[in-house]
Amino acid sequence: MIFLKDFATLNEEEKRRVLMWRNDDEVSSFAKVKNINLKEHLNFIEELKYQKDKQYFLVYKEKEAIGVISFVNITPHSCEFGLYAKPRLRGMGKILIQEIKNYAFNTLKVGILKACVFKNNEKALKLYKKNHFSIVMEDESMFYISLSNHSYKKTIFS
Repeated sequence: MIFLKDFATLNEEEKRRVLMWRNDDEVSSFAKVKNINLKEHLNFIEELKYQKDKQYFLVYKEKEAIGVISFVNITPHSCEFGLYAKPRLRGMGKILIQEIKNYAFNTLKVGILKACVFKNNEKALKLYKKNHFSIVMEDESMFYISLSNHSYKKTIFS
């Protein structure tokens, strides 16, 4: 069973665990901001309580925390997502991306799900393509991807 725990409700141990994962080289090497200190992290989590256009979740599979998913720039039309798995825990991308699609389309009820991915992050790009995301734009360092709710529904009913 998969469970999403809102960052606003994390206990101190979970907050520190998420920060440790986020600053791990395996994760931070594909992040725009490479390292975050504890104060910044705790302030960010506190601010999430008051922001309507951002939601971050610690994802549990059974009783084990397996990763983080996030939604930013949430509007009635679209949102952007992010994800990372617990460092050195393999095979979680499929679960995390499924939870992202489910939450975005069934809870947030957005029409379009978007993200950007570093061009050198081949593992993430493969995961997104496997899950029917399309590259809609690129610049020198990033691919910009999207999936529409309509396309998502076609894939689950076909």
